[in-house]
Amino acid sequence: MGYRSEVVLAISKEMVPHFMVTMAKCPEVRGLVFEDADRLDQDYDGDGGWLMNWPCIKWYESYAPVAAIQAFVDDCDAECLETWHTEHGDGDPAKPHDMRECEHFRFLRLGEDHEDVEVKGEFCYEDICFVRELNF
Repeated sequence: MGYRSEVVLAISKEMVPHFMVTMAKCPEVRGLVFEDADRLDQDYDGDGGWLMNWPCIKWYESYAPVAAIQAFVDDCDAECLETWHTEHGDGDPAKPHDMRECEHFRFLRLGEDHEDVEVKGEFCYEDICFVRELNF
């Protein structure tokens, strides 16, 4: 059975080519995105941004495609995505540039445990968020 999470990843059109690099490096990511995602919207924001949703997935980094996506997210969050700096900076990740990675991706993971949540990035943060409510 295993521990399951709900995961959402959204990326801006500027980030899509960098995500494609992740898919090229780990071909299993393509299957996770194009076959296994419950929702894949390749024009989420009306400007070419992508939204991917996996509502009941074993988000284990021991699975190669999950590890590849998680590494992509972690690099974006740390603003050390090498391909981003090559394209949007002068190739030196230590130097600031106008387009920050965190503004071009949004990652949410909600685990089975109430305290197990992960939120990264600022892309479409008004629309992609956790909602807490009581049902009775």
